[in-house]
Amino acid sequence: MKNPIIQTFGLTKTFKDVVAVNNLNLKVTGGIYGLLGPNGAGKTTTIKMMIGSLFPTEGRIELFGNDINGKDTMDIHKRIGYVPEHPTYFLSMTAERLLTYIGSIFQMPIQETKRRINDLLRLVDLSDARSRIIAKYSAGMKQRIGIAQALMNDPELLILDEITSNLDPVGRNQIIELLKDLKKGGKTIFISTHILPEIQKMNADSIAIINHGRLIMEGSIDELNEELKTQVIIISPNHKLFREGLSSIVSNITEEGDSLILNTEKSDKIWQVVANISLQNNITIKEFRTTGLDIEQIFMKALDSEQLGGIVK
Repeated sequence: MKNPIIQTFGLTKTFKDVVAVNNLNLKVTGGIYGLLGPNGAGKTTTIKMMIGSLFPTEGRIELFGNDINGKDTMDIHKRIGYVPEHPTYFLSMTAERLLTYIGSIFQMPIQETKRRINDLLRLVDLSDARSRIIAKYSAGMKQRIGIAQALMNDPELLILDEITSNLDPVGRNQIIELLKDLKKGGKTIFISTHILPEIQKMNADSIAIINHGRLIMEGSIDELNEELKTQVIIISPNHKLFREGLSSIVSNITEEGDSLILNTEKSDKIWQVVANISLQNNITIKEFRTTGLDIEQIFMKALDSEQLGGIVK
């Protein structure tokens, strides 16, 4: 098993009487990791503790196997890139000037800085806008230059907080494709979001679902499906006899065109009912397919289970 890139141990943050993060234990080993939760779940507070702008009330955080508040803090921060939900810039700067400034902070040689700027502006598709002041950038362009500045020091870990929340669909897709490319290049990407379909599109390797600062579930999509023990069954044709026969054992049946969609733990029993109806009434089964829940379905089921007193770790 890979050594964790990020690991938190009993991470807790309180503000007066409010517990924003509550005994949070996360483990990130690489790839794209999605921190999911409703607004106010504690995602941004968790990230601020990871980058060192907030100190935990209790617990600790290790990045690359080292305590972030230990003696190697400066070395750790050199290996991280960070983009907040609402990044701020020197708006009168051009993209090229901003990245030159970031390069100077890391004391990069001039020639290396120029090469890095060219590579990054090409990567985030801003080469043609390199001399335009950032004040004239669209929201999507500002997020992309934010990613470029976060990558200026070629970090191993990229931490992104709700980076697509203010973008239109085109801007979101551009960011998603960019992050997938960065993953292929070996970057670890830790991204918080409440926009669940985007994590699905990113092909996240692992996700954590938090609510009220507490971890509800963590793992890959396959692992979470296994833990929830719920499957999605797709049956075609959408026949009246199938609907009637299944209504007594499945409470939620969705119709989509010529298909029936069921969320259930009773796949064997469902098949038995459908097969019997098919044989008795000479109905040809066009499709009987079992899949896992998608991220949005996992998220909603996890929150429902938490409210019923289950799952929370």
